[in-house]
Order: sequence, then C-alpha cells, then structure tokens
Amino acid sequence: MKIVIVGIGKLGEYLTKLLAKENNEITLIDINFSGKESLINNEDVNYVEGNALNSNILIEAGITDADLLISVMKSDSENIMCSLIGKKLGAKHTIARIKTPEYSNSVNIIKDVLGLSMTINPEALAASQIAQALSIPSALDATSFFKGRMEVISLRVKDNSKLNGISIKELSKKIKNKIIVCAIERQDEVIIPSGDIKLFIGDKIHITGKRKDINIFLKYTKLISEKTKKVMIAGGSSITLYLSKILIDMGMYVKIIEKDEQRCKFLSEEIPGALIIQGDISNQNILYEEGIKECDAFVALTSLDEENIVYSMFASSLSVPKVITKINHINLDGIVKKANIDTTIASHKIAANQVVQYIRAVENSGSSSCESVYNFDDIFEVIEFKVKENFKALNKKIKDLSIRDNLLISAIQRGKNIIYPTGEDEIKLKDSILIIAKNGTLRDLNDLVK
Repeated sequence: MKIVIVGIGKLGEYLTKLLAKENNEITLIDINFSGKESLINNEDVNYVEGNALNSNILIEAGITDADLLISVMKSDSENIMCSLIGKKLGAKHTIARIKTPEYSNSVNIIKDVLGLSMTINPEALAASQIAQALSIPSALDATSFFKGRMEVISLRVKDNSKLNGISIKELSKKIKNKIIVCAIERQDEVIIPSGDIKLFIGDKIHITGKRKDINIFLKYTKLISEKTKKVMIAGGSSITLYLSKILIDMGMYVKIIEKDEQRCKFLSEEIPGALIIQGDISNQNILYEEGIKECDAFVALTSLDEENIVYSMFASSLSVPKVITKINHINLDGIVKKANIDTTIASHKIAANQVVQYIRAVENSGSSSCESVYNFDDIFEVIEFKVKENFKALNKKIKDLSIRDNLLISAIQRGKNIIYPTGEDEIKLKDSILIIAKNGTLRDLNDLVK
C-alpha cells in the first residue's frame, strides 16, 4: 500500500516504523526533519520536507495516486485541512488525528462532511484502555474482542503463585473452565504455547476468555482483587479528562491532582463529579494528605515520562493495589521494567493499533475482513477476522489444517456462541475468529495455513 504520513511526532514516527515493517511504501512529510535521522536514513522510507497544506508538497509526495493519507500534525485544524486537500488531490483514503476534547462531540459530523475514512483520538483511546485495565484490577493490560464478549488480559506469575511450574495442559484440567493461555513473554522471548509448556515465576502471561471465566481463573490463582473504587490521578491532561468521565460513569470516586490553577478551574467545570486538587504532586506530603494510601489505584498522566515513572514507583512503594503509568518514549521501556512498573500506557501505540486495523481491513484479499487488531509490546498481535467465502480452509477440521508456526486459533464466534476450538472444530462462513500471531506473521486469514 502507498501511504503518505504527515507529521513526525511520536505517533507519526511510530506509525512509520510499524507500517514500513509491513512492506508498505511510505512517504513522510514534515516541515523539519532535524533529529529524525533514523527515519530519513531508512531506505524503505521516502521523505519530503515542507508544509503539507501546500498542495505542491503533497503532489511531490505522491498524493495523487496514494492509497492512504494519514495526517497526525499537532494541530487538529491542520489535520482536517490536510486530509481535505489530500482527498481532493486523489488520495483514496484519509485518516486525521483529532484530539481536542471540545471536538469530540462533532467528530462524526466532521468525518462525514469532509469524507474522512477515519479519525483517531489517541488520548480518548488511551483513556478507554486505562478504564478497561482498572475494571479488572489484577490485570496488567486488558482489551476486548467480539464486540466485548471476549477479553484478553495480561498477568505476571509471581512468587508463591499456583501457576509456577504448572503446564498449560495441567492448568486446564485443574480450573475446568474455558480460558486459553494464548501467549507467554519470558525474558526476551515470546512463546505461543502448546499444552506441554510450563509457566514459571516472572512470566508475563496473556489469557483469553469470557469475563466470567477469567474471574474463575483469577479466583483459582488467588489473583482476584477488590473492585476499584477510589482512583487518584496525577496530572490534568486530556487523557485525564476523558478517563475521569468514564470512571465516574462506572461508579468510581476520582481525585485529580494538578499544579496549574487555570487547568484546575477548567477540569472542575468539565468534570463536576471529580474532586480537583491544585497542588504539586512532587511534594510527597500532598499525596499523603490526599489519601494515596487509601486509594485502590494510582494513574500517572503528567506530560513528563520521568515524572510519571517516579510517582508510580512511589505509589508502588506504598502498596497501592493498581498503578498505571503513561509513557511516550519507547526507549524508556527498559527503565520501566527495572522500576517494577507492570502497567504502562502509550497513547501513540494504541492509536497506531487503530490505524493498522483499518489498513488490514482495506488490504484483505476477500478471504476475511480484519475486525480488530491489538499489538502487545510490539511482540505479538491478537487479530479478529470475519470469515468470507474465499477462505481456502473453509469447513475443514482444524486438525487437518497445516497451520503455520507461531500462530494460535484462540476462539471462534459463531452467531451467539463462543467456541474454544479443538482439532475437531471447523471454521465456517461468517465466523469471527480470534488469532494470536507473532508480529508480522499474519496479514490475511488465508495466511493461517501453509
């Protein structure tokens, strides 16, 4: 696919690296490429320096025969304008980042009037992801598929855990309910497990199942936690605004600590159900006074990664049950792991998942449509496909298929039924199928079989 990306901030840079790996033809446009040598020296990426609101610059970048224009500049209005110009010049599809909360109620109108294929709001997507993680306190990460009927959660095998040393096959016999251990992260390795694989302390495991079955699993492993009721948020960012509204609707008590007085006034008007505290969160006394020890969850959402990491480490040292940290810089991942912070959120990664999902849906050959895709730690993906008539293994038993390595069929939705497939099951027309795949190994459902 021929893709033009406008704006090389964190999201633009991450999208470029992600989409270039998938053999797309990428052209970047930005006013200034200084400091982006790793991108412009990539032989798989073209670049044009200039203002993308200038039609000549877009034409130079190849917009007239581009399959997709993705505009992710800092300004929403510039992204809207760039997408409109790009569409008029010939781009088949256009995606614009629109992140301003005030625009959120009008996004669908803007999209329809301007003919945008898709809009993305990284902050709103991150807020939704955090809320889902808070709804299952034991989980490090959580996301849903099959329109919310199936969930994938991540857990850490800790000291004295019942999971230590048990094989996947033994675990299935003991809990006697329908969950699938679909992937294991062990040090720098990702394992798509067979029944004989054993779990060990330190493993990060990813579980697929219905919410009620996941709860049974959590009870068996003694990982079940009390429901999240009190949440303290550091920083009054846009993510905080979106998140607070979701959490209040879920019945949670929300307290926000923000340094800037004007921002506090704005938040108090926008989120009347939250308690807004003006204060410098770097002062530990503020945290003690506002009851951090009594909180069920602490979420660090300031604009600085380093501050978020330090505040989260402090909350963890006080044994706050759930700590979530926003980070923007990928090169801080190692520090976060050493700091023993398990749950991190990167809004640009979540937004990129949405873009990749859209691209996969456009590209599919006809054997399937990509309904959803979620990228875990840039290591493996969970992909939901809708089966079409051109799937070459239609109505064949799974045991008779020569499934490619590093792929796992995790679940099948057929009508109202969820099937945890065995070798005797078949993949039928109109099924939705959930597949675990190491990154880059599955683009189309026909690639499932050799």
